[in-house]
Amino acid sequence: MAHTSTLDETDILILRELQQNSRLTNKELAARIHLSTTPTFERTRRLERDGYIKLYTAIIDADRIDRGFTVLCNISTNNIFKDKIEDFREQVSKWDEVTECFNVSGEFDFVMKVSVSSMKAYQEFIINKVGAIQYISKIQSTFIMDTLKMSYGVKL
Repeated sequence: MAHTSTLDETDILILRELQQNSRLTNKELAARIHLSTTPTFERTRRLERDGYIKLYTAIIDADRIDRGFTVLCNISTNNIFKDKIEDFREQVSKWDEVTECFNVSGEFDFVMKVSVSSMKAYQEFIINKVGAIQYISKIQSTFIMDTLKMSYGVKL
């Protein structure tokens, strides 16, 4: 994977603009970075191809779709083995309730961000999905009361 040092100032401008609004047309993007459309298009495609731009997406308001009850779920396993990590990764990928999941160091092995409709829905998720995995030894839930900052971009 390439490092930031391989990006020039124009590449960084493109990334900044697309992080703010990925729906910009190539023409709009070119005007904002003061470059003609063809080089802008070629640079954007290169940034995609080289993995700097992973995907374009819409950010949905979870409250509007009745999934605004958000929980950080910390999980410990009775021990860490490669097959358990791979199994957990496979299980998590099937759970629509999980919007993000991280393998972490420290007291817990995994942290999941879970978005559901209610406490009852979260309880059902824990009992029926997470609780079905025998090697999980501890679950700790932190309920999100308010979001003070949510940033999807990376400072460039």
